Amino acid sequence: AQTYSDESAIDYTPASAVTGGDVVVLNGIVGVAVTDIAASDQGSLAIEGIFQVPKTTAAWVRGLAVHWNATGDPDSGTAGTGAANQLGNGVYMGIAAETEGSGDDRGAVILNAAVPSNNNASVTATTGGGTTGLISAAATFVTVTSDSADKQISLPAGHVGKVLRILVGTTACELISAVAADKVNEVVVGATNELALTAEALYTCTYTKSGFWVVNG
Repeated sequence: AQTYSDESAIDYTPASAVTGGDVVVLNGIVGVAVTDIAASDQGSLAIEGIFQVPKTTAAWVRGLAVHWNATGDPDSGTAGTGAANQLGNGVYMGIAAETEGSGDDRGAVILNAAVPSNNNASVTATTGGGTTGLISAAATFVTVTSDSADKQISLPAGHVGKVLRILVGTTACELISAVAADKVNEVVVGATNELALTAEALYTCTYTKSGFWVVNG
């Protein structure tokens, strides 16, 4: 084998001009333009390092996975120009280097860092399944606290083959999806159509194909 690059960068020739600092997704690889690159000129994309990138409004947790949505809405800036998130929307980008607040415009990402293979998380069911009821896309085992069987937790955006186990505490809750079109056991789940989860039960959720979760328990 021969060294291709010792600068953690890959060659990139854009069809249209790119500004230094832009996030670029190249066949599933997320990179950051090191400098401005004119259309049809060869430049480079950094694929390692810690970068501050535009993020959506939602808060981040250090150590959890970050995805880049090329049409996402940044907390500050033009809607639809791209933003990072911890909801699993878009292409896997890396790991959050810092905890970020909901009002922070940018978040620090360890670019293309390996996602932890075992990531335990805890959620608290809420009305609507948001905030503390939202399961992180990086989680593999989730324990649930609830104070009402009518409150919800939300599945994240999935990828084919993802397996997530959910352990419900002493109070039951309901399961919905953060992705409005996703189905659970062939049924779209949302604010008025939830999957009831029994107290003190263990469920296995498998993302079998695009838009489909199979839940057993």
